[in-house]
Amino acid sequence: MWQIICLCLPAVTRSEQQRFFTLFREALRAYGRELTEMDLSLFFLHTLSLPEALTVLEERLRLVVRSLEQMRQPAEDEPVQDIKQWMIDGHLRALLEAEHTWLIQAITRLQMQLLDQDLDQPMIASHSHTQ
Repeated sequence: MWQIICLCLPAVTRSEQQRFFTLFREALRAYGRELTEMDLSLFFLHTLSLPEALTVLEERLRLVVRSLEQMRQPAEDEPVQDIKQWMIDGHLRALLEAEHTWLIQAITRLQMQLLDQDLDQPMIASHSHTQ
């Protein structure tokens, strides 16, 4: 899901996607780096403006929240029918909850940085007029 948000936006044509992935593979080879899917999902955040990065992370947060809502939490006294499925579901839920926590922290930090930038802008403009 995360890669779809970051790399396959609806406004991007199929040929643009192919070009992007070609350039991406070349960039990875140039740096001698192998990326996991999670690395891939975050690889381009540093190239986005703060508002763009915030939008991407907020959309990811919505997806994580929806995914958590769709995963039914079994009652403690409910017998486990399939232990393997219970383990898989528990692991996925733990990963989603950890990502949810990280996303909240990252979004809050970006919002604070944007606010700081907004507060600094008028000072810079007014300072240049006084000189």
